[in-house]
Amino acid sequence: MERSLRILGYEPIFLPPLTSLPEAIRSHPDTLVFKLGGTLICSADYCELAPYVFSDIREISPHINIKVTSAELGGAFPQDCAFNALPLGGHLLCRKSSISESVVELAAEYGLEIVNVKQGYPACSAISYGGRIITSDEGLVSAAKRIGAETYKIEPGHISLPPYEYGFIGGASGIADGKLLFFGDYRAHPSANIIEQAARELSLVPHSLSDEPLTDLGGMIFL
Repeated sequence: MERSLRILGYEPIFLPPLTSLPEAIRSHPDTLVFKLGGTLICSADYCELAPYVFSDIREISPHINIKVTSAELGGAFPQDCAFNALPLGGHLLCRKSSISESVVELAAEYGLEIVNVKQGYPACSAISYGGRIITSDEGLVSAAKRIGAETYKIEPGHISLPPYEYGFIGGASGIADGKLLFFGDYRAHPSANIIEQAARELSLVPHSLSDEPLTDLGGMIFL
């Protein structure tokens, strides 16, 4: 998958693990950082752990504003979802009681209205683009409908995230340059036809980075 990304012209930056998090998600971008517009939020602890990563980000993307917050990421829910939020149109879906205040403040700068959801990992659980979402999560479907966003409901499961029973579509994907990229082969998912329909209606080209099963690696954040 790394080779596929490089062939497409991207330079992957791999995030080192934060050991205070559950082992399965210690290196997941959607857990370790939050990006909105030109700002990337991370915790001071993680920035101190991986200064070279943020140095690389500044070098590759000098326009990115890196905002360091005192929020701490812990190993148990909901301490592990302080940065896990999903922009959707003019809204930000998140679990208000556990999201970092820095994320809320950044959302306000962009004029996004906070929508409270029970799901603590909305960024992991859905693909959001063009004011629409693809997800298997019933709570996110309901929240999206409340704000008038179109949803594409897919079948849960069929995405690897050991040792958990399954992972999620947002954590197995990323969007850049008109492409909807997947960690693994989306065509093996039982809702591949819905994914292709959504991509077509969003003017995106779905692209599998490998022929392996879909895998939740915390998504891709493009700088």
